Amino acid sequence: MPTAESPPFAPITPRQRQAVLVGMVCGASLASIDQMVLATAVGTIAGELGELHQAPWIFTANLLASASSMPIWGKLGDLYGRRRVFQTAIVLFIAASLLAAQSQSMTTLLVCRALQGLGGGALLTMPYGILADVVPPRDRPAYAALVTVVWTVAGLLGPPLGGLIADGPGWRFMFYLNVPAALVSFGLLQWGYRIPVRRLEHRVDFPGAALLFSAVGSLILYTSWAGESLGWASPAALALLATSGLLALAFVRWEQRAAEPIVEISLFRSRAVWAPLLTTFLYGLGNFAITFMIPLFGLVVRGTSAVEAGLGLMPLTSGLLVSSIVAGRIASATQRFRRFAMGGLCIYGLGIALLATAGPETSRLQLWLYTLLLGLGSGPLNPTLISSLQNAVDPRHLGVASALPGFSRTVAQSIGSSALGTLLALRFAHHLSADVSPAAAGGVALDGLAGSPEAIRALAEPLHSLVVGAYASAFSETIIAMFVLVVLTLAAAWFMVDPHDRPAASAGEPAASAPPKGSTARAASVSLQP
Repeated sequence: MPTAESPPFAPITPRQRQAVLVGMVCGASLASIDQMVLATAVGTIAGELGELHQAPWIFTANLLASASSMPIWGKLGDLYGRRRVFQTAIVLFIAASLLAAQSQSMTTLLVCRALQGLGGGALLTMPYGILADVVPPRDRPAYAALVTVVWTVAGLLGPPLGGLIADGPGWRFMFYLNVPAALVSFGLLQWGYRIPVRRLEHRVDFPGAALLFSAVGSLILYTSWAGESLGWASPAALALLATSGLLALAFVRWEQRAAEPIVEISLFRSRAVWAPLLTTFLYGLGNFAITFMIPLFGLVVRGTSAVEAGLGLMPLTSGLLVSSIVAGRIASATQRFRRFAMGGLCIYGLGIALLATAGPETSRLQLWLYTLLLGLGSGPLNPTLISSLQNAVDPRHLGVASALPGFSRTVAQSIGSSALGTLLALRFAHHLSADVSPAAAGGVALDGLAGSPEAIRALAEPLHSLVVGAYASAFSETIIAMFVLVVLTLAAAWFMVDPHDRPAASAGEPAASAPPKGSTARAASVSLQP
């Protein structure tokens, strides 16, 4: 039997399990709520520090470090024990938060945001590995829904909370807000997370970590800059894309030869592994863009206020919250992960198809129904995909396997939101030129309308109706592109393998748990995780 840093499930007392779960949720909330709270104060922060043009980097620096480090944290958890590594990430995140609160320049703040992202990469992905340590395999989908609940609550409470803090004690207090949850998380994990650990002799794959970090960083820089600053096909943008591709190839080649690789490449030969990962990636390409497209539709097409436009996402988050919990529980009972993932995608696809028909005459109730379907369809995906992947790998790869879906989703969201945002802008510009320009007076400037719902609202009739119609057409065409992504995601989910079916479905495939070539890891002793 292959050696592992920790067993796939370590029995602990119910009180210990409750303490670990609460500590895990508090830790995960640090990174998720931090992002949403800051969303409403970016302009205020950049304006006070005197470098408004660098405002997007407040998020980009965090995203670069977070996405690039996710598989690395997973591997470190496999090697050193997940509790120790998760607590290290908490300390790093809080130290960076306290330094960020004292920042007097944008450069200092961006460095702190990158360090926050580095710790956040663990806080967002390692909870799934922690669940695998303390929860029996059959029950994991139900408990994995807890992390989805954290994201949902962050999306609901983060922006208004950020607005209140920015208008009250000031944006620096946002970073102090992380400290209480961090202390609770650290203490509960210290007390409750006591599981047997097999000590391994190992070597950390520093070259592989550097190649992975650089490849993902180059790709995120491409998606962040290409659409706005550089242009998708500019020489500088293409150089970033080519650099990312070359570094990714170098990473794969290196990992195939490394004695203790960050990511065991042979895992991806198993259908039980690549199918849920591909499903996660394809779903991530399209789903994040919904969070800015629906409010924009409300502002531009329906002419609602910013508050009402934001409330348009409430049915989505409510549906996601309910369906993730319900589907997680039923999937735990039935162990039919593939069925629930595909069912959720079908509901999500129905919501997308209906949303593509939306226009100026669509009522608020209809839009809420469409977005509710999106939430109900999204909810089952995360717990079933994570549980399917965890059941497919050997325990010594559990940390990396648990981190890969979050890594895949984050990279996909970065690519998809940039690409779909660009598609929306291009189609809107096309319809302005083809449908609106012939009817517009010579003194009306149409070029600045794409980024200004207020300017569109101020237009007189009939020009206002023409511009709104142009935006509605562009919105529908972008949603159709998202529907194509949903169909591809559904096709990928069809290849998923349930635990009941794995022996038959995996016939002829390489074992996901095969030890790496040249591995130097060997068990030395067994003790409680210190």
